[in-house]
Amino acid sequence: MLLNSVTRGLCRFSAGAVLPASLLLSPIFFYSALTQAQQVMAQPATAQPAIEPQTEATGAQPAAPRLAGELQSRQLQSKFGSVSVEALTQKNEDGSVNSRQFVLKAGPATAPTEKTISPTAGDALLLSKNPLFDAAFALSQQERQQNSVSEITDWGFNDQQALPCPCFETGAKWHYVWTRDLSYALDLGLGALDPVRAQTSLLFKTSQVRPELIARGVDNTEVALQDTGSGGSWPVSSDRVVWVLAASGLTAQDPTGASNQAAADAWQQRWYAIARNTIVQDRAYIFDARLGLYRGETSFLDWREQSYPSWTAKDTLFLAESFSLSTNVLHYVALSRAAEAAKTLEPARANELAQMAQALKQAINSWFWLPERGLYARYIGAAHNPMPVEQYDLLGLSLAISHGVASPLQAEQILQNYPLTQAGPPVIFPALPDVPIYHNRAIWPFVSAYQLRAARQQNQAELFHKIAVSLYQGAVLNQSNMENLEWLSQKAHVEDGALSGPVINSERQLWSVAAYGDLVIGQLFGAQLSAGTLTINPYIPADLARELDLGNSLHLQNLNLAGTTLDLQLELPAQARRGQVYRLAQISLNGQPQVLTGNQQFSINLDDFSQQRNELVLKLQAMDAPVSRLTELRTANNSGPLGSISSSEKRKLLAPKEPLLSLSLSDKGIPTLQFDAAGETDTRFSLYKNGVPVKLKPRQQDWTDSKAKAEYSQCYALTQHYKDTGLSSQPSRTLCTPGASVELVAGQGLTSADHDISDYLQHPVFKNWGAPEQQLQLNFTASHAGRHALRLQYFIDNGPINTGITAVVKRLSADCPQSGKQQATLVMPHLATALEAGWSSRADFHVKAGEVCQLTISDGFNMSYLQHFNLYTGGKGGRTGPLNQAVIHKALIQPMAE
Repeated sequence: MLLNSVTRGLCRFSAGAVLPASLLLSPIFFYSALTQAQQVMAQPATAQPAIEPQTEATGAQPAAPRLAGELQSRQLQSKFGSVSVEALTQKNEDGSVNSRQFVLKAGPATAPTEKTISPTAGDALLLSKNPLFDAAFALSQQERQQNSVSEITDWGFNDQQALPCPCFETGAKWHYVWTRDLSYALDLGLGALDPVRAQTSLLFKTSQVRPELIARGVDNTEVALQDTGSGGSWPVSSDRVVWVLAASGLTAQDPTGASNQAAADAWQQRWYAIARNTIVQDRAYIFDARLGLYRGETSFLDWREQSYPSWTAKDTLFLAESFSLSTNVLHYVALSRAAEAAKTLEPARANELAQMAQALKQAINSWFWLPERGLYARYIGAAHNPMPVEQYDLLGLSLAISHGVASPLQAEQILQNYPLTQAGPPVIFPALPDVPIYHNRAIWPFVSAYQLRAARQQNQAELFHKIAVSLYQGAVLNQSNMENLEWLSQKAHVEDGALSGPVINSERQLWSVAAYGDLVIGQLFGAQLSAGTLTINPYIPADLARELDLGNSLHLQNLNLAGTTLDLQLELPAQARRGQVYRLAQISLNGQPQVLTGNQQFSINLDDFSQQRNELVLKLQAMDAPVSRLTELRTANNSGPLGSISSSEKRKLLAPKEPLLSLSLSDKGIPTLQFDAAGETDTRFSLYKNGVPVKLKPRQQDWTDSKAKAEYSQCYALTQHYKDTGLSSQPSRTLCTPGASVELVAGQGLTSADHDISDYLQHPVFKNWGAPEQQLQLNFTASHAGRHALRLQYFIDNGPINTGITAVVKRLSADCPQSGKQQATLVMPHLATALEAGWSSRADFHVKAGEVCQLTISDGFNMSYLQHFNLYTGGKGGRTGPLNQAVIHKALIQPMAE
């Protein structure tokens, strides 16, 4: 979820929560104990490599007449723990199920932790041969209901007072609505189960500009919100377009609860306008035309040193200037969805949006794809040194597959090459040394769900099987759909000294709840609703059905999708070979056979259902699937702590520490780079110059760039990789030569017509500069031709480095008579302290040698300009008023090497 580690109140997960009393004490259970029905368990499947097999045993019960109900019990035992269930099913006279109740018992038999799950009358019910699997689904529906609230609260908003909002809150510990968490959860199927609440929640995460700023000349717009985040939020973090992913797929309902064309049209007009405005704003502020990519932090991986170099903990400029895979894929989705809607709503813009999407797809494949690894890099460096980093992000990879950024061949390679542990797929790989468990060394169920979708799309049955078991076990063993789990033990907390974690964890995390629902509803039953069209396309690997002992018939009863109630019956063949998949062969609707509308699928508009409640009987057939070649990570000990893992195993799991790079210049300006392995052994260095790898000898410890053009700034960064396993480190800091740079200090070349010079820490400065009306001016005569970069040195006291909404964002206008007028963005993120000077991001412009340019720095935009954040009381830029100001000391202009 969106992480603000300080401001959301860090707390360590505790397993000591009070849980409901056992169902054994309830009257209904006591009465029905006489009516227990014996269950015969099928033998579990043969052991699988990545997810170790578990043994499920059924408690034998004496046969008795079915008076009030049927009692079943089931136990799961695996290397990750044990859990049992007692399930009571009450039936109507016609044999249909009236109600169910489950009691989960996890942990040691001497002191088990119990949890009662009591589905309500409106909940969907899963009926299979395995009551523990049914209980896991019932748990997801119960937790969905618990996350459906009438008001929301957060320590940082509205002085901690409740806000009326019939919305989805984020989890047991997070009682607010966050753009990212909400959007992924809705996309994973939650939106179809409660479209009205989904729509309300989505609109809560949009805003227009504050009226007082409009009065001062700031253009009004309505955009999706970027929540508080690294360096002061947008545009350091820039994945708010995930909102479009959710909004564009939502099936709208009218005030009566009906899903019809009028409601669909009204919602499309609403979300499209917001999406278009957000796209236009992001294009202006974070798009790099030279690389064809959008800048900003990885989506969801938002805790700096958890997935970026350790030095980003105190320096978020690298996040603002670099380019991430997941965020760029989300921009591609937003452009594509907006282009499709524009065909109807704004035809003149449709082709432009489609072309932008296609160009972005090509740029992603050009810059991120690593053919020798068969994977996309998680991120690449800033535009002045766009080096691909050989670290990988499961969410970005899965989204690239699901949304067609990756070709089928690339998708196949990704699914083969991204590794799984025996507990499931980690969200990043390799893991990072000396970093606590959270994103690092962790499984996040919602990310697993996106990989599950990708595996199904590529018909990778074995991978689908392993991820499904991981989701199932993670939910039942922890008795909740947890925010995250440690990657080797599948535990919600592992003691590992200073590295213990997950350091933050929450029960019933919204996107984890959605992930489990999607496993059952969207994948196994194949019921997916998007923009009013229901597609039925079941996908059940035969080995998974055997391992989970699902039986030959599965029933999903009382499934309500956007106001239409469905009863889905899956009929599985009696036999199937190992490796086969059950797919749709025949379908009937309310007793009438239907013609399949696609390859193993059936589609229908909700408007075409003739009844309020509809019965779909799906007969499946066993079909061959291609053989999977998976990358599996195995350790002798799965308890989790790094101390329990051998040194050789660590080199297969953990990246080397990032190396240290130093730079010195000769009298003639020739740079020499020195390498330091930071204590690592048996590694080899990789040096990048201006984004291009430098050829080094195997044991080389330094390098002199004898061919460097001293007048142009040259930029370098260093990584290292283990010689035996090939795992690569994070990059060092990027170091650049000064080139023929020009400095213009406040009052001495850098001027302002409406702001006086002040003293700050013995520096001449423009203090608290940056009101909407204010500008800075400078004249610049280029001594060299080509691309130049302007940066501002600044001080800032807008808030902590890890949160807030007040990253300072300004616009550079370069008016050059020969090269023309050019625009670029300057970002000044929050710094660690108000006493240190920082450099803004680079604003590029092109000039000819000898050309005289007039440069103007004027107001931009940040999240504090949005009316929504008048609710923000946890820091500056909220209720106290918008804030887009900093202390400006000087400007630096450098000619940049190409």
